[in-house]
Amino acid sequence: MPKTEFQLGDTVSLKSREGLSPATPKSFKILLKLPNSEGRSLYRIRNNRLDHERVELGSGLVRIEE
Repeated sequence: MPKTEFQLGDTVSLKSREGLSPATPKSFKILLKLPNSEGRSLYRIRNNRLDHERVELGSGLVRIEE
């Protein structure tokens, strides 16, 4: 399985919105690459417009071209 790597400032979206509140933002910026968890990439992401931050696995994100 290829590794998913994002750069700081990349715009991303969640691959799946299953189980999320409709209020959860649709786009986020990569803020920080966190230490791997069990060999999986973790990222802190943020939506500035809604002041919403969360941590997601890299495999759960998709890059959005601006």
